[in-house]
Amino acid sequence: MLLRRLAYPCRYSDLIHRFARPVPVISMITNTVLDHIYETNNHKITTWNDGLLNPPALQTYGDAISAKRAALQNCFGFDDGTVRRVSKSGEQQRLLYNGHKRVHGIKFQSIALPNGLVANIFGPIGKI
Repeated sequence: MLLRRLAYPCRYSDLIHRFARPVPVISMITNTVLDHIYETNNHKITTWNDGLLNPPALQTYGDAISAKRAALQNCFGFDDGTVRRVSKSGEQQRLLYNGHKRVHGIKFQSIALPNGLVANIFGPIGKI
């Protein structure tokens, strides 16, 4: 259910026929599974990734980017700011509203490497 919900485009209402559950139940199940995954694996996404970001690997990434005639000589990855859409909540809607994208969403920021992997991720971030 979680993987289908996270696939784009997919709304909770799209899942009613597949899982034979009402929208509030699908939402609660999805949130519970996401919370469980985060609580058991948060160290994998909230700490520095030495396997991908050690000095020799950073040099390899920088060389690969320089080989493509990049303007910067010290670039090893690319900033990826992602807004993940969420449905409107009954409370604190302003906290989740993104005026730039004009959607309700949660913001994430990550470093994408030249090999296509995400080296580090930071988020979710609400309005301050």
